[in-house]
Amino acid sequence: MEEYKTIEGQNIFDLSNLLYGNTSNIVKLLTDNPVLGYVVKNIPAGTVIKYTKQKGNNITNFYINESVKPGTKDITTPLQGNGFTGGFDFTGFN
Repeated sequence: MEEYKTIEGQNIFDLSNLLYGNTSNIVKLLTDNPVLGYVVKNIPAGTVIKYTKQKGNNITNFYINESVKPGTKDITTPLQGNGFTGGFDFTGFN
């Protein structure tokens, strides 16, 4: 098994996407890492995670090649931006 050290703001969903390319491996991460007994809370930075390295997965390859480490944190602001706060007319435009 490989090891990964978490960064600030990562949760179990981020780790599953980063290490396995999708969120369907959350149960595997939880099984392999009993310290992750919580699912939606942020994981403390520096936590060592054990995982099985994936080969040929386009998503994990993207994260590795672009040096991207997803960390969604707790989202407290609306995702749609301010364009939706002003309303629309019947044509769909502000």
